[in-house]
Amino acid sequence: MNKITLDTDHNALLMWFLTTFPETVKSMDESKHAFDDVTGINPYHTENRVLAHSLMVFKNSQIFCPENNIIKYSSLFHDLGKPIAREEVPERKRVRFIGHEGISAFMVVDILNKTDLSEEDKLQIFKVVALHGSLFNYIKKDGTIKDDIKKTYEGNSQLLKDVVEQVRCDSFGRFFNPEIVEDNDVEFTKTLPAHFESIVNGLGDDVYRGNKPHQLTLLCGAPCSDKSTWLKDNSNGAVIISRDALVESVGKKYGMATYSDSWKWLKMKEHEKIEKEEVDAEMIRMVQTARREKKDVIVDMTLMSKKSRRKWINQFEKDYNKKCVIFIKGYEQQLKCNAEREKREGKRISKWVTINMLKGFTLPMFGEGFDEMEYKWIPERF
Repeated sequence: MNKITLDTDHNALLMWFLTTFPETVKSMDESKHAFDDVTGINPYHTENRVLAHSLMVFKNSQIFCPENNIIKYSSLFHDLGKPIAREEVPERKRVRFIGHEGISAFMVVDILNKTDLSEEDKLQIFKVVALHGSLFNYIKKDGTIKDDIKKTYEGNSQLLKDVVEQVRCDSFGRFFNPEIVEDNDVEFTKTLPAHFESIVNGLGDDVYRGNKPHQLTLLCGAPCSDKSTWLKDNSNGAVIISRDALVESVGKKYGMATYSDSWKWLKMKEHEKIEKEEVDAEMIRMVQTARREKKDVIVDMTLMSKKSRRKWINQFEKDYNKKCVIFIKGYEQQLKCNAEREKREGKRISKWVTINMLKGFTLPMFGEGFDEMEYKWIPERF
């Protein structure tokens, strides 16, 4: 097999995927959009199997935007996480795939790390996969676009353009039951890029760099994403706020040997007061002291959701530039690293905790209030 590059054509890329990742392909082929084959057929995806849908979307990328290689990759891999995210809802005879975008984004990292794509192109594919399920949140019923999309994609015109193209391919990569689904938006979807053109052109790709005297840095990454390694070389005297460190410290005070033991012990109902008074209170004290003494702050937590990040941004509004460092490590790499860390340090993060964190992932954007973004792409190490 020749090198897999950004220019690898559709047929060769598909053959490489099918032969190099047979287990992933099998799970996508066995994962159904339907609850069952009789009463629970999904009216929005009568093609049923996740693999079939993904191949239809991939073919659309060849038809609609054959020169856009980012869409070629993101279309083929956009639903990698559906088999893991799949949940059945028996009372409605339906299935749902909540958070599959986040899982898919980190699964695609494992795949892209086996290609010869540049880190810049890998990162753009990661971003499009992470965002592909959110575009219709900005489209009103009358077909107009909500103004808040401009804030969300501030400084990211090319990213919005790529997301729009991927969603167009995605929308037509399915069959539906016309007796149940009224697909009145076919023409709108066909011309999706035109509806967003003026917004894309007005965003630009320049971002504001803050000029305030102090800095708040938020670390965003799943467990075992190399945040601690980054901290060793980049703390520069900043106050480091880590809930995990506080949990472990308090746990040792009460005789717990490991982080996992400490976490379990503090979560016991009879220890709620200790967690509140010795972990939560200390974290509040650290924030208040840092603000009062005007010190730079690094928040060392997972911060995978927009809500969790906003909490910290709100506490450091004045005199602080806001930076987000995003750690991008493949799903399989995270699981392997966690297993190794448990053996080495006794710190256990289960597979299901990792999955739930990935399901809750929203890509950090300048519109959240950040002045600067830094992406740490973690290469394959096993």
